[in-house]
Amino acid sequence: MSEDLHQENQYEETSNLGANFEEIKEVASKNIGSMLKDLHAFEEAIEKEDIPEIYRIYKGRLHKELKETSNQNHEIDELLSKKLHDNFVAAFPFMQHVEKISHTIHYYKISSYYRERITIGFDASIPEIFVLPQIDEEWHHFQPDNREALDAIEKEIDNLDANFIAAEMELAAVQKELKEIENQKAAIHNNKSFFNRTKIEEDLESIEKKEIELKKKRDKWLPFIENKEQTNRQKDQLMQSYQETRLKRAVVAKEFRLINKYFGSIESMGQQLNDFLKTYLAPEKGAIDNE
Repeated sequence: MSEDLHQENQYEETSNLGANFEEIKEVASKNIGSMLKDLHAFEEAIEKEDIPEIYRIYKGRLHKELKETSNQNHEIDELLSKKLHDNFVAAFPFMQHVEKISHTIHYYKISSYYRERITIGFDASIPEIFVLPQIDEEWHHFQPDNREALDAIEKEIDNLDANFIAAEMELAAVQKELKEIENQKAAIHNNKSFFNRTKIEEDLESIEKKEIELKKKRDKWLPFIENKEQTNRQKDQLMQSYQETRLKRAVVAKEFRLINKYFGSIESMGQQLNDFLKTYLAPEKGAIDNE
């Protein structure tokens, strides 16, 4: 009886294992079939150079190992970069390629003039088109109709000059008052006697309080005169900063003129670049119908 029960349990376990294995086979078969289907679709998209479909599969459902294998030597990166570059310069022929930063990142300048600097970049792996962060910051701060940066430096220079002039005037006035106090103190000491000692001490106390206040005032203004070399260095640094700011404003003004020439405005440039990417990534009508 016990042996029969043991055999029955073994049979049930074997049956369960068989059922589980069949399920595993079915899931594995589906997964492999799905991977092969994705791989075939990916190969077909690459063969046709169907960029929207490549991005959709590569950045979406393609298995991680297949991604790594297919892009082992950056073949996909280079393909996506080349196609984006070709379409980009076809849409905006005034954009000049300047530098390849990586397999997917490239930098461009507006116009072929040799003095123009790099302003626009793209990253084909995302994909995105962007203004370089430093350039974007300068376009914001040094707009042709914005003098805030120059005005701020001019104000600092004016303050340095004003403080120096004010210090000279204030110190001259303080020195004059201190001289008068010295004369008053000398006169009081000369007239000092036993009978007017109390009055004289009160007068001296009042004069010395005033003298202390004047000396504090003098100490406040003295650094502006005594540290003239430091003040001059500060002024030289501000003048250098002023010239650099003027140069940056001139460069930005030139770039804005080019943007206005080729795009119409800075806002229109952003819109046109966004529209270009949308069109570039839009699937063909046939591909939409087949989905």
